[in-house]
Amino acid sequence: MKWRCLAVLTIAACCTIAAARVDPDIESVLDRRVAVFRLTDATVIDGLSKLSAEPISGLHLGIEDILQTEFSDLTSASVRISLNMQNATVRRILDTLCERDNRYQWSVDGATINVFPRDSLGDTTLFLNKKISKLELIAVPSAEQALTPLARLLPDDPIGYAGIGLDSSYAKPWTTSVEDVTVRQFINRISEDIGPRGSWILNGPKEQRMFGFFKLGFHFASSSASN
Repeated sequence: MKWRCLAVLTIAACCTIAAARVDPDIESVLDRRVAVFRLTDATVIDGLSKLSAEPISGLHLGIEDILQTEFSDLTSASVRISLNMQNATVRRILDTLCERDNRYQWSVDGATINVFPRDSLGDTTLFLNKKISKLELIAVPSAEQALTPLARLLPDDPIGYAGIGLDSSYAKPWTTSVEDVTVRQFINRISEDIGPRGSWILNGPKEQRMFGFFKLGFHFASSSASN
C-alpha cells in the first residue's frame, strides 16, 4: 500500500503543469491544409464545428462562445459568414473566421488553439481568466470528472457540463497537478488528454454556462456549414 501511494505522488509530481507552455507540434497543426472549407450563411461557431470535424491529429480546440443572458436569447448580433476556401491552412481558416467576425480572436496555449471573445482579454474577473494557484487531480476517469475539484475550488462560479452525445473519457485514469494557471489553461490541459483531437466548448447563458468536451468534433443542429 505504501508503494502504491508513493507511485501516485511520483506521477503527480512528474505531471505538474507549468503556467505557460507551447507545444512544439502546434505549428505543424496550424500549417495543415484543408482541401475544401465551405460555409454558407454560417456563424463562427458553425465554422469551428466544421473545422473540428477535420481528421487532423493534434487539432485541439478550446472554444468560448459569446455567452447569452438567458437561454431564450438569440446570440446577440450574430454575424453570418459565407466562405469557399480551397487548400487553406488551419491558420488561414482561423484568421479568416476571426476577420469576418472580429468579436472573436484566437491564440495558442500548449497544444490547444483557443478561440474566444476579443473583449474578454485582460478581464481577470471572468471565470476562464481566473488564476488557479494549485489543483491536484487523482485518477480522474474523464474531463467531465476533472471539473469537480475545480467547482470545489471556485464555489461562487457555477460550472455545468453538457454530456449528451459527448465522450470525455480518458484511455486510463489521469493523475496530474497544475500550478499558477488560469482556468482556461486548466481546461485546455484536461481536454488535450481526451485523445489526439480532444477539445472543448463553453456556451449557454452567463449564469448557467456549460462545458462540452469532445473527441472527434462537435456539431450544432443549427449549423449552416456546407459540406
